Amino acid sequence: MKPQANRAPLILNVEDREGPRYVKSRILHRGGFSVIEAVTGHSALSLVRQHAPSLVLLSARLPDISGLEVCRLLKEDPQTARTLVLLTSPGLAQSRQRVEALNCGADGYLVEPAEPEELLSSIQALLRLRGAEDAFHRTSRALHEHEDMFRQLAESLADVVWILDPSTRRLLFASSSLVTVCGHSAEQLMDNPRLCLERVAPSDRARVEAAVESMLRDGSMDIEFALTLPSGEPREVRARAFPMRSRGGADDSDGAAAGGPPLRIAGICQDVTLQNRAGRTLRDEERRKDQFLAMLAHELRNPLAPLRSAADLLQQLAPTREDMFRARDIIGRQVHHLTRLVDELLDISRFNQGRITLRQDLVELRTALNTAVEAVRPVLDAYRHTLRLSLPEQPLPVRGDLVRLTQIFSNLLQNAAAYTPAGGVISVEAGFDDSARENVPDAVSGGQVTVRVRDNGTGLSVALQRQLFDPLAPPGPARDSDAPTEAPHSAFPHDGPGIGLTLVQKLVQLHGGTIRAFSAGPGQGSTFTVTLPVEPWQNWHPGSGKADPRRNVPRRILVVDDNVDALEAMTMALQAMGHTVVTAPDGPSALARASAARPDLVLLDLGMPAMDGFETVRRLRALPELRGARLVALTGFGQPEDRRRALAAGFDQHLVKPADLDALTRLLDELDQERA
Repeated sequence: MKPQANRAPLILNVEDREGPRYVKSRILHRGGFSVIEAVTGHSALSLVRQHAPSLVLLSARLPDISGLEVCRLLKEDPQTARTLVLLTSPGLAQSRQRVEALNCGADGYLVEPAEPEELLSSIQALLRLRGAEDAFHRTSRALHEHEDMFRQLAESLADVVWILDPSTRRLLFASSSLVTVCGHSAEQLMDNPRLCLERVAPSDRARVEAAVESMLRDGSMDIEFALTLPSGEPREVRARAFPMRSRGGADDSDGAAAGGPPLRIAGICQDVTLQNRAGRTLRDEERRKDQFLAMLAHELRNPLAPLRSAADLLQQLAPTREDMFRARDIIGRQVHHLTRLVDELLDISRFNQGRITLRQDLVELRTALNTAVEAVRPVLDAYRHTLRLSLPEQPLPVRGDLVRLTQIFSNLLQNAAAYTPAGGVISVEAGFDDSARENVPDAVSGGQVTVRVRDNGTGLSVALQRQLFDPLAPPGPARDSDAPTEAPHSAFPHDGPGIGLTLVQKLVQLHGGTIRAFSAGPGQGSTFTVTLPVEPWQNWHPGSGKADPRRNVPRRILVVDDNVDALEAMTMALQAMGHTVVTAPDGPSALARASAARPDLVLLDLGMPAMDGFETVRRLRALPELRGARLVALTGFGQPEDRRRALAAGFDQHLVKPADLDALTRLLDELDQERA
């Protein structure tokens, strides 16, 4: 048991004579010590083990065993070896007796009778020495523990940690990862740390050597450079160093505290290869984003210009009937084109997020091709192009989405028409490739269908063929400068491939196919080849293709939109279809008019001020008069999360602006079927 630090030191007084023992104990008590007593050597040994006194005041003469033997036994026992022993002997002490006492392990020797001050001073001196010794051991142990923790920390870091003596230019410490970087043994690096410079790239070596020399003078360094690992892999490293100076003040003879040479230099070498690559990638992405926005602005301005011209024409005081029809056709075509561009952008965003799913139907590819030709026919006629369509007699069954397949080929035809001079020739050829042709029509399992869209237009430059399907490709001449300028619109701007071909590539890939582009050069035309896997003919069960014609029953419809133009246009379209329309410019007005109008259908905008569509639909649902009404969100927010949120708020359906007449007709058809 150890004495507590806040109590007086415990002294064991071992003396067989009652008088001297009493006197010694009195002196010790007056000196502020706690005292316990023993009369024999064996009892002293027992009390030391039991109480662990700070010091044993031990008489050399005891009745059972001598004090020298007691001292020897105490010092040989690991449990009591650190106990201080002050040996006392009556009479004149001879040098031989002192030597024997010290050889037995005594920490001090005192001749009796001794003055009280001498006794107390001797005990206090021994206790001070023991305190200093204990402090030294604690400090040494703490230093070793801190050094071990530092080494463990340094070795656990991916960065290289090192400490250098600038006076000798030798490493005092280096984590093991330094050897991995430099390829030399630890002993070699400790003696000559400049060996690491051998791995530095030649273009950076002079700069690094200059930085190292400067570091040896002031202890600071912060530099990035390239080096080659022993494996031959190039890496980028950032090396930082900082000085470790003496804490001395004005008395510091070496002048370190006054800004002289550092006592030590500590540093870190950090592999910043991935960090720098990420930074370069981020900057490149920023550049590509800016280019994409510039390309997008160009894409969207193309249809906006004729729209503005047509609107100006209609705003004339007395436009002729011919001008009105002409403006109507321009607006129809350009709105369709603008809608297609926005849809393609949304599709690209969904593709990149992995949120596009295709319908997995058995599709007759000839149907998709014919539908695509019909969609592009106005453009072909405007260019006065000749279209040659070559399709096999037998079906071309593939598995996929008919709408998306049609979109693929309409984009390719739009592209061919826009970059072929007026009066050009465009051909579409479809058929089985050689591996499947041998088995047609008996079986086409495992074969492929190939569709080639050829034109004799302006061709593709070599640079563009490499970047053709990248919407963020750097701008440059996409086609030959002879492209027609009188075309009503183009599939993508003349300074880049645009977004249409990117969408085409992604759709083809989702169908398990490939797309390739080839051109012999500017002015030599282009060929786009789409290859799709064939579905076995045994799985092919084409439908009748006949639609169930229905005629909408006149309905009462409430249209709510804060956009006056959108509200008026929708009202005119619905009234032309024979429906009764009630309008409201905001949520509170819609609530006020809904009870009286009792609409069968509510078309409600979401992004309205004061009360948005979500709050409005919740309040409309609470009206008894609208218990059987169908509430439809009509909004420009078209992401899947927007649809989920709208349905969760209480809408029956979600339509994305601009909703054309076909979408409205299908919506009313569903309403008629529910009421039937």
